[in-house]
Amino acid sequence: MTMSATDTAIDIDAAELDREALESVKLSAAAGGSRQRLPQRWFRHLSAMNKRTTIITFVVLGLLLGAATTTTVVFGRSVSQHDAKTAAAQSAQEAARSSVPTVLSYNFNTIDTEFPRVTDNLIGKFRIDFAELSSKVIIPIAHRDSIITTAKVVESSIVTADVDKVTVLLFLNQETSSTKYQGPRLDGSRIRVGMTNVDGRWLISDITPV
Repeated sequence: MTMSATDTAIDIDAAELDREALESVKLSAAAGGSRQRLPQRWFRHLSAMNKRTTIITFVVLGLLLGAATTTTVVFGRSVSQHDAKTAAAQSAQEAARSSVPTVLSYNFNTIDTEFPRVTDNLIGKFRIDFAELSSKVIIPIAHRDSIITTAKVVESSIVTADVDKVTVLLFLNQETSSTKYQGPRLDGSRIRVGMTNVDGRWLISDITPV
C-alpha cells in the first residue's frame, strides 16, 4: 500500500495531538492532586490555629476570672470592715452620750454612794485617776460648797472610729448650783471622749477638754 504525502502529514498531526492530549491529562492530574492536597493543608493549619486560639482564650478567661474573684473578695472584706466600723462608731457614740453625763453630774447629798458606781463606766488608767481625783478633790469640794451639777449632751460627732476604739466629740451644757453662786450657773463645754469596747460594752477610757 502506497502512502501519499498528505497521509503522512495527517499521521504526524495526529501523533502531535495525542502527545498534547497526554501532556494535558498529566497536567490536569497533577493539578488535581495539588488541589486535593491544598485544602488538607489549609484545614490542618486552621485546626492548629483554632487549638492555639482556644488555649489562649481559656488562659485569658482564667486570668480575668481570677482577677475578678480577687477583686470581689477584697471589695467584700472592705465593705465588711467599713460596716463593722460604722456599727462600732454608732454604738460608742450612743454609749458616750449616755455615760458621760452620769460621770460629770453629781449631787453633794448623794455623791458618796453615787460616785463609786460611776467608775463602772470607766476603764484603764483613766478609771484609776478619776477615782483618786474624786476622793481627794471632787467629793470634798461638793460637800463644802453644796454643789449640785447636771450635765447634758447637746450635740455629738465621731472623730475617729475602729472596731474596738472610737473617739467621740461631745458638746455639753452644765448647770451648776452652789453656795458660792447666787443662782444656777450654765456653762457650755466641749470634750473629746475615748471609748473602748470591752466584751461588747463601750467604756470611757479618756476625757479631754477641747
